[in-house]
Amino acid sequence: MPKINDEQREERRSQILEAAWNCFHRYGIHSTTMEDIIKESKLSAGAMYRYFKGKDDIIFEAIRGSLTDLGAVLGPVVESESSAGPAEFVGQVVEAIAKYSKRNDFHLSSLAVHGWSEAQRNEAVRVMVRDFYLLFRERVRARVTHWQKAGVVAKNVSPDEMAMTLQSLILGFVVQSAVTRDADPRKQARGLAGLMDSNP
Repeated sequence: MPKINDEQREERRSQILEAAWNCFHRYGIHSTTMEDIIKESKLSAGAMYRYFKGKDDIIFEAIRGSLTDLGAVLGPVVESESSAGPAEFVGQVVEAIAKYSKRNDFHLSSLAVHGWSEAQRNEAVRVMVRDFYLLFRERVRARVTHWQKAGVVAKNVSPDEMAMTLQSLILGFVVQSAVTRDADPRKQARGLAGLMDSNP
């Protein structure tokens, strides 16, 4: 049997994880079987188990890889020193999420919901997802303090509370993308701007 180099090994892993995402979208995470993933990947069972111990291992790595990629996409948006205020910022973030999530055969927002469901039964997944969101929230918090220094946000606003609220709006966009499927980044930004400008 010919030896496989590191690049080929990584390609095989990616092939398996992509097959897993396709199956998760089609059948749901819990209903997908190893046989489904093997068939979708067009690899042998022996090849599959050389890379992953089993379905839970594939689920963990699929979610981890997705969060890593998403973090890389959102990093430049969150850490940008642009003059965008909260509403425009949320619009930029959800637009980046929408572009990242769009695939030829499915939308990753629906798989995010599956991932949140998996986090309720799998402690390792829950901790990984929690840590990702807490890190993202901390980066948003830093953005809030930047707005306060620039006079965009009042100094009596709690950066922690505002970061938590903005994160909720962003996650709500993901839910709408998966369920109602009518989420629009520009509409969300305009809606938030209107909400912030409205008088009680």
